[in-house]
Amino acid sequence: MKSYIAMAVLCMLASCAGTGTKKGEANTEEPKDSTFAFVGNPIVKNKFTADPAPMVHDGRLYLYVGHDEYYAGQDSASGGKEFNITEWLCYSTPDMKEWTDHGVVLRPSDFAWSQKTREVGDAWASQVVERDGKFYYYTTLQGNEEYPGYAVGVAVSDSPTGPFVDAIGKPLVSDDMTDNGKRGWWNDIDPTVLIDGDDAWLCWGNGTCFLAKLKPNMIEIDGDIKVVDVPRYVEGPWLHKRGDIYYLTYASIGNGGETIAYATADSVNGEWTPRGEVTGAAKNSFTIHPGIADFNGQTYLFYHNADLTIDSIPGAIGRRAVCVDKLNYDENGLMIPVEQTVGGGILE
Repeated sequence: MKSYIAMAVLCMLASCAGTGTKKGEANTEEPKDSTFAFVGNPIVKNKFTADPAPMVHDGRLYLYVGHDEYYAGQDSASGGKEFNITEWLCYSTPDMKEWTDHGVVLRPSDFAWSQKTREVGDAWASQVVERDGKFYYYTTLQGNEEYPGYAVGVAVSDSPTGPFVDAIGKPLVSDDMTDNGKRGWWNDIDPTVLIDGDDAWLCWGNGTCFLAKLKPNMIEIDGDIKVVDVPRYVEGPWLHKRGDIYYLTYASIGNGGETIAYATADSVNGEWTPRGEVTGAAKNSFTIHPGIADFNGQTYLFYHNADLTIDSIPGAIGRRAVCVDKLNYDENGLMIPVEQTVGGGILE
């Protein structure tokens, strides 16, 4: 009996040590690398998530998202404060059926030059790409007094799930590097990166679509920043290539909010031909954000809507939910419009 009691005490102590909690304290941390099954859109149902960015590596699809966090007073906020992202999350899957939650992989506060005085999070869309065994996290955050306005930062890691650290100690793109365009001090947001052979290209912008080549080190701009002229461009660009065709997919202004539109070109630095809309507006959401990946023989379009309720808190402009549907092309390589689903259509 004594040995049984002693063993129970040892197990209890080991459990406390393993979770980082002390006796009498609740373990409020969510378990890292927990798993869940896809049962229909939205993919993640226990958190509000936005701005999906898929990346395929070593037989898995990794999905990076911003964590839309609710706060008291959010529903009456304006001027960008209705969005509250203070961390970026990562999920992965080997088959689009079973998903792993890798938790928080990066925060705006991980960048020393970020603004840290506001009560509401100032972080927006991101994308992760791999090159030569390194994973580069391109993202958007509000700079401090030295770098006023929104800026594009880049962090790096040896693993797709981090930890990611600031790669250069300053913005990759700051407000002084681009003209103010249509959106002024917050036009430098929503980076996307395409690696095309030996070249790498960075595209970003709200109101104005900017494009620049990256140096081989992936952390410096190589040459001039140009403006890409595509119709009704708003934000959220996504670059990808299929065969010999380059695609620039983006959030455009449509009826009742943003829709996903796209253009094609024979080269990233060439002339872009508008091709119309891929989707209509997202349900209950003014914004929408594309992310595209080829995985296990199928192309997928990731986006967000605001059709999720968590603990009686409904979706809203700053409380979004990441979804996914199949994306197909016609014989000319043009995208076939995507119907936004709520069921498990991607598994059929």
